[in-house]
Amino acid sequence: MLKSASAVLCLSVAVAFTSVTLAPKAHASGLFSKTEVIFDEEVAIPSRSMQTRGFTLNRSATLKLEVKGVKNTDKGFDVYLMTEDNLEKMQAAKEFRHFPAFQGLQVSSATNTHDVPAGKYMFVVLNKYNLMKGMVVHIKATVNP
Repeated sequence: MLKSASAVLCLSVAVAFTSVTLAPKAHASGLFSKTEVIFDEEVAIPSRSMQTRGFTLNRSATLKLEVKGVKNTDKGFDVYLMTEDNLEKMQAAKEFRHFPAFQGLQVSSATNTHDVPAGKYMFVVLNKYNLMKGMVVHIKATVNP
């Protein structure tokens, strides 16, 4: 009985020591931070068209954007992240600015993660290569504070 009490005491001390030394590092590295889903859906995009999803970040965060072709995406599609005013320029066929870290040209899937500042953003999926058919893609955006 004395041996089992000693074993329990040693195990308790080891667990307490591990919690004290590792937990602060895990919190500091964001291991316990909560991932927030902004959107997660399948969208249909007619030929020669685009789908957009707008969202606002109230603080700087790590943004992860994922897009995967589901149907009729063999010729690829383009993806961009930009501000609302740049979407208007893009739609008017004018020069526009976007975030290069999130750009994908003629891709069938893409996953990009990058730190972004607070602001209003537009995620754009452009079907310009499949001229005869619409397509379906799955899009997902998440942030970690």
